[in-house]
Amino acid sequence: MRHYESVWVVHGDLPDEEVKSAIDKFSRIITSQGGVLFRLEEWGRRKLAYKIDGTLRGYYILMDFAGTPTTVRELERNYRIDDRVIRYLTVKKADKVDVAARQAEIAAQAQAMAAAAEAEAPAPEEMAAEPGEAAAAEEEV
Repeated sequence: MRHYESVWVVHGDLPDEEVKSAIDKFSRIITSQGGVLFRLEEWGRRKLAYKIDGTLRGYYILMDFAGTPTTVRELERNYRIDDRVIRYLTVKKADKVDVAARQAEIAAQAQAMAAAAEAEAPAPEEMAAEPGEAAAAEEEV
């Protein structure tokens, strides 16, 4: 299998349910073709650099996956057919990918991000004291 990244843009004025159904459709295409979806990032609605098909905003999605060239052909064929998609780009990242190692790497990154978020969160004792209570306690002393 090869390692690919695909970024695609749907019309920005679509409702959230329609965007989710498009994401589900293209994710299923990858898995039905024998591919493995490593990561799916929704970048959200953003202003386009220029007007495309009469629209100035688009909803951006990034998919990081492993698959065969047949998987990419089928995915891009569906991008062209689907009227919701206004632009797409698929890039081959590597000729060979170790699926298990890549999934372990992504899991390790997720753990590291969760640990960093936990370290940044204030301790429960700090959250319990209101700012006004701390000032009143200092005045009494």
